[in-house]
Parts: sequence; C-alpha cells; structure tokens
Amino acid sequence: MKKFLFTVFTKLEYVDYFLVIVLWIAGAIATICGFPWITLGIVAMHATELVTIGLKAGIKGGCGILYSIAMCMMFGFTWWVPLKMKTNQVSFD
Repeated sequence: MKKFLFTVFTKLEYVDYFLVIVLWIAGAIATICGFPWITLGIVAMHATELVTIGLKAGIKGGCGILYSIAMCMMFGFTWWVPLKMKTNQVSFD
C-alpha cells in the first residue's frame, strides 16, 4: 500500500501542486470572509510536516534549507513524497 501511494503521488506531482494551490486560494477566500480555520489548518499541518520529515527529506534530497522550508510549508507531503521517491530515501519493507 505504501509503495502504491508513493508511486501515485510521484506520478501526479504537478496535479497535486495545483490542488494544493487551489486549497490555499480557498483558504484565503474563507479567511477574508471571516473563516480562517482552513488556512490555520493548512499552516498547522505543514509546520508539523516540516519539523517531523520535510526538512530532513529536503536536505537528504540535496535541497537547501530555505528551499526545503518554503516547499514544505507551501505543498507539504505533495512535495516531500515525490522527492523521497526520486532520491531513493524510501524503503518498502
């Protein structure tokens, strides 16, 4: 199952990026309308990912620290899952 999910996220990387951008736009519109919870949820999830796995995956994948922070905070797992697949950081035991 893990291999299947990682493969799907890697093959649909740009579609995933587009969907995350749409989610950020929806969150911005909701925040303007007085409902900030979508944006706060995205920020909380991505900050947790950054600390737990995103920064480490980025550095091991050859990305700089600032680039890793920006990409993980913007795209979350839709960024680091394909990166880990491309740089052979994943083992499917």
